[in-house]
Amino acid sequence: MRKKLVLLFSASLLIAICGLLAWRYWTHRFDKLIAAAARQHGVDPALVKAIVYEESFFSPSAHSSQNAVGLMQVTPVVAQQWVESTRSRSLSEAVAAIPRQSQKREPEAGFEEAFTDPAVSLHVGCWYLQSLFNRYRGEPDPLAFALAAYNAGPSNVDRWASTANRVNITREEFIARIDYPATRSYVQKIIQRYDGYKRDGEIAE
Repeated sequence: MRKKLVLLFSASLLIAICGLLAWRYWTHRFDKLIAAAARQHGVDPALVKAIVYEESFFSPSAHSSQNAVGLMQVTPVVAQQWVESTRSRSLSEAVAAIPRQSQKREPEAGFEEAFTDPAVSLHVGCWYLQSLFNRYRGEPDPLAFALAAYNAGPSNVDRWASTANRVNITREEFIARIDYPATRSYVQKIIQRYDGYKRDGEIAE
């Protein structure tokens, strides 16, 4: 009986260790790419990792019902804005200029193929996040505004923040004004995870 208990405990321990190692691999495998893209665009790598966790749970092939693709769930609209900002003639030309560990992608890759490349998704997602921080830098809480806009678009953020006392609106007041439950939860979850990542030094570079 004792031998069976020891074997059962050993097997359970082995399963737990394997599960922990698998979790650590999955949640840390893009840390270097996240750090590089985040620093290139002047945003905190811990924040980017928190967004990636919520957007795709570190799956480069993630797709959404809104046609968002990749680690940071970039949409075709955001991709087009980015291409225009680079003054490139096409998506392929803009993507070709991004430093990547792998050059497997074909020169004429389309939107979906391009943005399942982790480096491309991170580069454009960080570019868009930084542009949102620039847009809301004069707000009382640029982080909450930028995250809400990343999820639901700037026009909705302007609607939620529309108030005569906008200059003094608190994070809690702004989040309470978000009338999309999914976006409200999105902002709260990312801020919580971001705080945890910063506290624990989660991102391994």
